[in-house]
Amino acid sequence: MKNKKPLVSIVMPVYNAGNFLLEAIESLQNQTYQNWELIMVDDRSTDNSWEILKNLTKEDKRIKIYQVKKHCGVAFAANLALKKVKGDLIARMDADDISLPWRIEKQVKFLQNHPETIALGGQCELINQEGETIGKKEFPLDNAKIKKMIFWSIPLQQPTLIVNRKLLPKNFKWYEKKFNVAEEVELLFKLFQYGEVFNLPETVLLYRIHGKNTSLQNPKRTFLLTFKTRIKAISKYSYQPTISGFFLNLIQFFLIILLPNKWIFPIYSFLRGMKRVSLAVLPKPFLLQKRAQIS
Repeated sequence: MKNKKPLVSIVMPVYNAGNFLLEAIESLQNQTYQNWELIMVDDRSTDNSWEILKNLTKEDKRIKIYQVKKHCGVAFAANLALKKVKGDLIARMDADDISLPWRIEKQVKFLQNHPETIALGGQCELINQEGETIGKKEFPLDNAKIKKMIFWSIPLQQPTLIVNRKLLPKNFKWYEKKFNVAEEVELLFKLFQYGEVFNLPETVLLYRIHGKNTSLQNPKRTFLLTFKTRIKAISKYSYQPTISGFFLNLIQFFLIILLPNKWIFPIYSFLRGMKRVSLAVLPKPFLLQKRAQIS
């Protein structure tokens, strides 16, 4: 892998992302690293996403598209896409985000220079639905800190993820459907068993926060599923949380149960150091939906 440009298979589940889809795909087409394929699975969108995808395949033969028979969730769509990949390096991307031009090139170079690395992410700038910068989300760089952090917060943003498939067993099971909206946390616990996980210090992705983010639709459910994956990791994947991580997770559990939905995201943003991000930056339809949930 060190002396050539390996094929990078980019996996992108799609569901009602028509407003952002072209921008997401163009960000991949504009990469400085061009030896890639893009596998996209439409999860039975009800907007114009499927029509956009069909038009794109006529223009770029590196793009392969599939559509499921009924809406099944992001984990199912991603697993289907993963069955179609050809590359030894597998990158994840979401249909509403933007990969910066150097993302894939920098990640491939890192993996070539660190063959023990199973997975790699990077830093994120946060944008709203209009593409305006609203903050930044920073992640730990080294394997030890990432493994420590995962028991109380997300240490790697999924749409920055790239995995060295050569280090995985042939029967590796990627995403668990029952952990939809927390599927990336469970995946990271699995990946820890096969190599080290790192984040690049550079910003590689513009992560879009808007009213339809899967994880924001029901923050209580998202956290509770994440909590379950962490407990499962202790028993099934021999993960050993730190004492501080264990108590932080426990405190979060009780806070999430007690807090109304409208406070969860602002408090999380503050504790996570996501500068300038608050509920005020989210679109009005999302705020109205949140108010309706607690009224």
